[in-house]
Amino acid sequence: MNSLKFFQSASDTFRTRHKLPHWQQSQCVCGMTFRLADSLPQHLLNGWREVRESWLEHHPKPWTDKIEDEYHERFTKQIQRWLDQGYGGCVLKEPEAAAIVSSKLHERDGVDYVLWSYVIMPNHVHVLFSFKDGEDLPMIAQRWKGGSSRGINALLGRKGRLWQPDYFDRLVRNEARFAMGLDYIVNNPLKAKLRAGEFLIWEREEVRDMV
Repeated sequence: MNSLKFFQSASDTFRTRHKLPHWQQSQCVCGMTFRLADSLPQHLLNGWREVRESWLEHHPKPWTDKIEDEYHERFTKQIQRWLDQGYGGCVLKEPEAAAIVSSKLHERDGVDYVLWSYVIMPNHVHVLFSFKDGEDLPMIAQRWKGGSSRGINALLGRKGRLWQPDYFDRLVRNEARFAMGLDYIVNNPLKAKLRAGEFLIWEREEVRDMV
């Protein structure tokens, strides 16, 4: 089993960009959230984006722990609260649809990345994983989202975009933050007041012994 490697500010960090900036570092633990296309109403996002863009201009990466905490307190937690309110069709409540996403997450586990934990919520997914050397974050996201989109659309007899094109991600700085990420994944369904069968959760068996 791979050991955990966390973000090092002195090491090479690569930046990619779609609608949001994304950062990656070889073998580093990463947390990612991707959501359904209808999961957040536009009227909520417009103001959030405007304030966030202004904040990012004044806080370029890499961040200190204090600045990262400020970002997630102001912006990440707000998105998470909205997602947990269950906007949109929430098609991932269907166990068969969640199983398709789960299958795609595990498909390249140990090859392109190492999965540590994930939860598939009704309208979004949280994943903790580690990069393999040379693997590309946008490619990993595309494999997860593209393959599951085709399968879920076929399952439900629907067409069109399933996932929001972009995603939220962050490099994990240390064991304490990694443990917090694991706990968030475990507790997210309870926080969102979901019932059994409305979510799918998985954690690598030995991961708690590594922190």
